[in-house]
Amino acid sequence: MLRSVVCVLVACLAVAAGFAPVVPAARQVAPQRAASVRMATAASKATRVNRRNREYNKQYKSEMRTRIKRVLEVVEEGDYSVAVPTLSKCFAIIDKNVKRGIMHKNTAARKKSQLHLKVKKLEGAPAAPEPAAEAAPAAE
Repeated sequence: MLRSVVCVLVACLAVAAGFAPVVPAARQVAPQRAASVRMATAASKATRVNRRNREYNKQYKSEMRTRIKRVLEVVEEGDYSVAVPTLSKCFAIIDKNVKRGIMHKNTAARKKSQLHLKVKKLEGAPAAPEPAAEAAPAAE
């Protein structure tokens, strides 16, 4: 008797399992996989382009930072006659980076203004004396 009841239950479960919506779930998964494959391909190309552009921009940004640093070093030394040509070269590099699209024009204008003001302060000031002359002891 127990055996026949178990067989009837198994048969009922098998029939009920046949009505379960397994097929529609499989159809929904397949389009998502296809879309993710397409997106992965597009993202990888965008990543390649970004890496290429980053390497291109890196050298010009580095050169610009170096020129700005040189202007600031000359300003600290206090030599106006050396600061003016250094500032001119720095402006040229900054303007080229704006043209290349590496730097925004307003950012460039702000940087140029800051540097120009620092160099302009040196115009009226006398050149700084040599540190070696100050360090020499006075013989009296």
